Amino acid sequence: MTRQADTPDYSETLEYHGGTMIERTRRHRGGLIRREWLIFDSLEEADAFFNETAVA
Repeated sequence: MTRQADTPDYSETLEYHGGTMIERTRRHRGGLIRREWLIFDSLEEADAFFNETAVA
């Protein structure tokens, strides 16, 4: 599952591939600013973060 938000300053994408990790990528004018992996203790916690966190 993927969620993306675009702002005038950057584009942020959250990718949830299942399991306990979510990849967050932030880009500015096509260039990569930051890529990080968010690691959770359980599937439920990762799923809740992905579904409840607003991408912006």
